[in-house]
Amino acid sequence: MNTNEFLKTTKKKSDDFVFRIIVPLLGLLVVIFNPISLFIISVLASILVYITVFRTTIFSKTFLYFLAVIYAVIMFVYSVSPKIQYTEFKTTHPNWIETEGTSLTADVNWRGGKNRRSVADITYQYRMNNKTFKKTANNALKNNTYSVFWNSEKEKNESNQDLKKRVENYVQQKNFKILRNPNSGETKLFIPLNDLLLSNSFGFQLLVTFSKVMLVPFFCMLFLFFWKDKGFNGFKK
Repeated sequence: MNTNEFLKTTKKKSDDFVFRIIVPLLGLLVVIFNPISLFIISVLASILVYITVFRTTIFSKTFLYFLAVIYAVIMFVYSVSPKIQYTEFKTTHPNWIETEGTSLTADVNWRGGKNRRSVADITYQYRMNNKTFKKTANNALKNNTYSVFWNSEKEKNESNQDLKKRVENYVQQKNFKILRNPNSGETKLFIPLNDLLLSNSFGFQLLVTFSKVMLVPFFCMLFLFFWKDKGFNGFKK
């Protein structure tokens, strides 16, 4: 076996390993750690659109790619809409009942590291069987700065204050719901119930991160290109 044949064989094996093992496993993990109802809706929508548009069987690789695209779109829409998240949870958990929450307070802190943002842990009280219980929803709301490099202390404080003010407005407007499982006493806080909220969206955050990864090298190359061009022209003069 010559070198070219060896390289082709190695590439084919690596491609098979990635697309037949790694990619399906990653896809399975995404489905497992997200509401199964979204995957079911994606499958039904994909079958309907695929058959209607392409008028062919769904038993093909093309359909799997099409399903992946539809699922990604539905997941993105779900991630940016708190109202859809609440509706999905309420629909798939019909035994959970709404309970009135009181004394909602937010503890806002700055979280550094890879995702630089303000995070609000919201503590709330509710009554059940004539008793008052207190729960804390960790990482209930976030305020991403989307800074490319770093944040000053002033920007951190402004971000924290902005998030705290938003939480206070949501509470004053009663723009939240608390659902409780009557069997276990488990609760879940939904705040806010807006149609659109980008700051809490993992999909939007992923999109911004990808944009930063792509745009920063692009602008660096653009700067170097113009700098070299200007330097070269200056040398000629």
